[in-house]
Amino acid sequence: MSQKFLAILLASSMTASAFAQAATEAQKAGVGPGNHGTMHFRTKLGSFKVINGEGRVEFTFTGTVLVSNLDGKLEVTGNVRKEYEAHKRVIYTGTGRCVVTGKWRAVQWFGRDMSAVWFGSGVIRLSGEFDRDQKTGEYWYEDPSQVDFWPGNNTIDAVNPKAVAGYNPNVTVKKKKG
Repeated sequence: MSQKFLAILLASSMTASAFAQAATEAQKAGVGPGNHGTMHFRTKLGSFKVINGEGRVEFTFTGTVLVSNLDGKLEVTGNVRKEYEAHKRVIYTGTGRCVVTGKWRAVQWFGRDMSAVWFGSGVIRLSGEFDRDQKTGEYWYEDPSQVDFWPGNNTIDAVNPKAVAGYNPNVTVKKKKG
């Protein structure tokens, strides 16, 4: 390899690492040890559902939020009102900020103008709608230069931490008996 190529490769790798967005200590607050990853996601119009998740998900939003079977802490601030609370479920509507820390069956949101950071593990289902600019939303893990887009009028399931070449460290293979 040429010296020039190596210099360009080194400079580009240093630049990419300078923009990496790993979770801050504040975003990791209250999260126990485990195989966790950082995921960022945002949209102007759409919905998400974090299924069987754990960790800490923090987001600003306008719309409706449902949290079910939470074993942890829920903080909701802003111009938001509680619409329902029963059967291990709570629903809020309005414009505000939501922080969920612990383990949960589902954290679900639909509405507009949402931006989130999730440090933890689980599966997220993203569903985008086209906004005025024909955009659906975007998500990325620790490197914002590797953005993926929410599907329009469809859903996609993504795992956190990011699966590498089809490998999901959260799946346990059970041995057959006999």
